[in-house]
Formats: sequence, C-alpha cells, structure tokens
Amino acid sequence: MSICLLLAIKANTQQTKPAIPTMFSQPVSFNQLPQKIVCNIASLEKLFNASGTVSFQLSSAHILEGKVISHVKPNAIAETINIRFEDFHGAIFTLSRVRTENGSMQYTGHILNFQDRDAMVLQADNGKYYFSKTEQRLILTE
Repeated sequence: MSICLLLAIKANTQQTKPAIPTMFSQPVSFNQLPQKIVCNIASLEKLFNASGTVSFQLSSAHILEGKVISHVKPNAIAETINIRFEDFHGAIFTLSRVRTENGSMQYTGHILNFQDRDAMVLQADNGKYYFSKTEQRLILTE
C-alpha cells in the first residue's frame, strides 16, 4: 500500500505545469519614451478637427503618425476620438474632451496596445497636461 502511495505522489510531482504568461513576459511599447512628457494642448485640439491620417507631436522628439478610426460627439459638451498609431504596433489613442461649467476644456486619454503591458495616460497637474507611463493593468479592468 505504501509503495502505491509513493508512486502516486512521485507521479504527481513530476507533472509539469504549462507556462502561464506573466505581465513580465508581455512586450512593452513605450520603453523608448521618457516617464513623463509635457503635452501641448494645441496639438490635442488639432486632433479633434482631423480625419483620416493624422500626425501628433507627443514630444519634441516623437511625432506619431496614425489614422482616426472613430470620432464620437454624443452631445454639445463631450467628444471622443480614437486613433490607431502604427508606430507603436497598432496602439490605440483614446482622447476625450469635456466642456466644464466655466467653459474651459478638460482632457482625458490614454495610449495602449492590448498585447503590451505598458500604457501612456494623459493627466492634468497644476493646469498642465502630461503623458505618463503606467502599467496597462492599472487602467483596464478584466
């Protein structure tokens, strides 16, 4: 009986588990970019008037080429565009603007590729906007 038990235990310990992809095995899209990039609001505004192929100056050293894949304006105060950037393996830039009660514009957005582990998030800080690197898992829910 004990020999059978030992053989069963040994057989179970020798089974190999299939490799589970971890977040560290996923590629990254934005490793060549700085951690934080100041964003030019005028560059963002130009995107809302564009159609077809667009150029977006992410930083002084990085101009991204892409294609507008959707442009939605559900009401008079909100608008969202989606741009596919082939420069970053088809990453999608989702950019929204909302007119606030005082008439100013507020922007939100992110750039990500669903197969990569990193992303860029558009954030406001002291009246300026920045793109900051982050982990994709922090902005997407499963």
